[in-house]
Amino acid sequence: MSDLRWKIRAVLTRVNRSKTAAQNRMLAKRAKPDVRLEKFDHYPEPRSIGSFEVGQELLQGKFVFAGKKIEGSTKTIWSIAAPSDGFSNEMHGFNWLDDLSAVGSKDARLLAQDWVRGWIRYYGDGSGPGWTPALTGRRLLRICAHARFLFRGLEPDIKTDLLTAIAIQLNYLGKSWRHEVAGQPRLEALTGLIFAGVSFSGRSRSLLQANKAIGDECASFIDESGSIATRNPEELLEVFTLLTWVCRTLEDAEAIPDPRIIAAIEEIAPTMRCLRLGDGSLTRFHGGGRGHEGRLDQALSDSRVRGVRAGELAMGYDRMTAGRVTILLDCASPPPLAVSRHGHASTLAFEMSSGRLPMVVNCGAGQLFGPDWERVCRATGAHNTIGIGAISSSILAEQDFISRTFGERLTEMPKHVNHSREQGLHGSLLVASHDGYVKDFGVIHQRRLTLSIDGREIQGVDAFFAHGKHQEAVSARAFTAHFHLHPDIKAALSKDGTKIIMQLPNMETWEFTQNGAKFSLEDSVYLDQRNLKPRATKQIVASGAIVEYAGQITWMFKRVQDAERPKIAPRLTP
Repeated sequence: MSDLRWKIRAVLTRVNRSKTAAQNRMLAKRAKPDVRLEKFDHYPEPRSIGSFEVGQELLQGKFVFAGKKIEGSTKTIWSIAAPSDGFSNEMHGFNWLDDLSAVGSKDARLLAQDWVRGWIRYYGDGSGPGWTPALTGRRLLRICAHARFLFRGLEPDIKTDLLTAIAIQLNYLGKSWRHEVAGQPRLEALTGLIFAGVSFSGRSRSLLQANKAIGDECASFIDESGSIATRNPEELLEVFTLLTWVCRTLEDAEAIPDPRIIAAIEEIAPTMRCLRLGDGSLTRFHGGGRGHEGRLDQALSDSRVRGVRAGELAMGYDRMTAGRVTILLDCASPPPLAVSRHGHASTLAFEMSSGRLPMVVNCGAGQLFGPDWERVCRATGAHNTIGIGAISSSILAEQDFISRTFGERLTEMPKHVNHSREQGLHGSLLVASHDGYVKDFGVIHQRRLTLSIDGREIQGVDAFFAHGKHQEAVSARAFTAHFHLHPDIKAALSKDGTKIIMQLPNMETWEFTQNGAKFSLEDSVYLDQRNLKPRATKQIVASGAIVEYAGQITWMFKRVQDAERPKIAPRLTP
C-alpha cells in the first residue's frame, strides 16, 4: 500500500476513532437498567487464576498493574492517579478481583466490596475511562465469576445497588460491543455478555447472540492452523483463554457453544502447545511476553485437546526438542504491515530452555517500559540471531502522521523465508533462510541448527551469501550474532579465552564455542512484565565480516555437566 493510501487511511481511522469514542460516551451516559436483576440464578465458575501474593500486596495498599507500582497512603484504589493507560485498564477492568479472591479472607472480601461500590459511586453514571466495550466485558466477567465471593455478607440494599449497576452495564454492552476493535478486545466484550447471560434468567436471547458473535469472530481472525495475523504468542494465549472460558461456562450452564468456537479451540490448542518452553511459559516474540503464570497450562487443560503440530510450523515458529532441551525458532516473515504495530525484526531468532530453566532468551517485549525500550527490543540485535552492523532485518517506519495513528509499523521486512527440517540418526537438522538483507546488501542470511538426539549439543551455522540477482553484494561488511542469556545464568570467559562457561541455577553447566568470528561476553537486558524494571544480564556476541560476497560463523552450545541431583535424606531402619 502506498504512503498516500496509508495517509488517507490514517485520516479515516482518526475520524472513525473519534466517532466511536463519542458513541461510546453517549451510550454509557444513556445506559439504563432495561431489566430488573434480583439475584444470581447461576454462579459461573471463576476461570481466571489470581495471585495470592499480589492480593496480599493489595491489602497493604501496594498497587502493581501493567508493570507500574504505586504505594498508596490509602487502600481506596480510586483515589490514586493511574500512571499509564495499561494501569488504568487493569483498574477499571477489575483484574484485581482475581487476586483478592485468591486471598479469600474476610479482609480481602471487604476490600473488594468497597472497591466495587467505589467504582459505582464514582463512575457508575457512565463517566471515566472504564466505559469501553472491552473493559466493560472484562469487568462484568469478573463480577459474575467471583459473585459468590463478592456478594457474601452484603446488606440487601447494597446487593440491589450492585445488581442495578450490572444491569446498566449490560444495557450498554449489548448496544456497544460491535464498536470494539475486532479480535481480542471484542472477544472480551462478548465474553462479559456470556458470563452475565448464564448468571441471570431471562437473558437467553442475549446469550444466543453473543454465542453466535463469538463464532463469527473466530471465523474471521483465527485461521485453519490456529494462528492469528500478529504472530504474537501471548495475544493468541489470551484469545485461546477467553474461548475456553466461554466454552466451559456455556457447557456448565447446559448451553451449547457455537461449533466455530469449539473448532477454534481445537485448532489453537496444538499451536499453543508448540509455543511452550520447558518452564511452562510462552516463547517471547512480536510483542508477546511469557504469559500470566499458570495460564497456558490451565487453558490447555480446559481445552481438552491433545497433540501438537508435528511436522509443521506453529504460527510460523518451529520447535525442536531432544532430551531436556527445547528450542523455538522464528521461521516466518514478521506480521503484515497493517498489524505490525508490535512486530519484531526477529526472523530466524530462537529461544532455548534446558529442562525447566530458560537459557537463551530474546530481550523481550518492551511496551510496558516505555516507547524507547520498546523500540530497542524490536530490533534484530535484541534477539538471538545475526544482523549486519546495526541494521535490522526489518525496518521500523519513521515517526510521522501514519505512525502516530497506527504506531511504529515494520516496513521493508523479509518477503521470503524458507524452511526445512530433517531427522537423522544423530539428531534433527533445521535449515532456514530469509531475504531481509537483499535490498540493502544483496545477501541472504541462512541459519542451520542441529540438535543432537540426546539434547546435549546444539550446533549452529550462520552464513551470508550473495543473492542470485545481486552479485555485487556489499563486501567487507561487519555482521554480529547475539545470544542473550537469561539473568539467572552465570556466565564467564574461560581462562584460555576459547569458550564461554555458563552455569544454570541447578548447577548444570554449558559451554559456548565458535569458529570464524571474534566473540565476547557483553552486557544485555531482560524485560519481562513480571518485573517492574529491566533486569541486567549478559549476552554472547560473535562478530565477523562479509568478504567476497560471503561470510560465515559456526558455533555450538554443549552441556558439559548435568544438573545436581537433589540430596535425599538417608532412610532410617528401625
